Amino acid sequence: MYELVNHIADVRLRVEAASLEELFRDAMRGLYAVMHAQPEGGQPVTRTIVVDESADRTALLVDFLNEVLQRAHVGRECFHDARFTRLDELSVEAELTGVAPAEFEEDVKAVTYHEADVRQENGAWTTMLVLDI
Repeated sequence: MYELVNHIADVRLRVEAASLEELFRDAMRGLYAVMHAQPEGGQPVTRTIVVDESADRTALLVDFLNEVLQRAHVGRECFHDARFTRLDELSVEAELTGVAPAEFEEDVKAVTYHEADVRQENGAWTTMLVLDI
C-alpha cells in the first residue's frame, strides 16, 4: 500500500508492506503513480536491475528506485512488477516487467534520501520517501 503526500516542491510517498520485497515493489509502483504513467500501447519489456552495494537498507531502496527512474527517463519504460532474485541488507537484484515506450505526465527528477528510513514496525515494513519534482 502507498499513499501520496503532496508538497510544493516535492511529493512525499509513504509506503507500507508486509514484506521487504513488497515494500520495494509498492514503492516502485508509487513512483509511477506520481509520474502518472500511461503504459498503454507499449511493447512488453523485461529488465534486470542490480544494486551491488549500498550504505544500508534505506539507501538500497533509494538507489533501487533511482535505477528504475533512470529507465523511465532514458528508455520511457514503465514497470508494473518486480521479481527479486536477491534482496539483502546492502544489495538487490530484480527482474522488472513492464512496457515501453510509456508516457509520463509528471516528471520526477530524483528519489531523495531526505526523510527516508526503511524500518519494520509491528510486523510491517514502512518508509517515507521524498520525490524531487
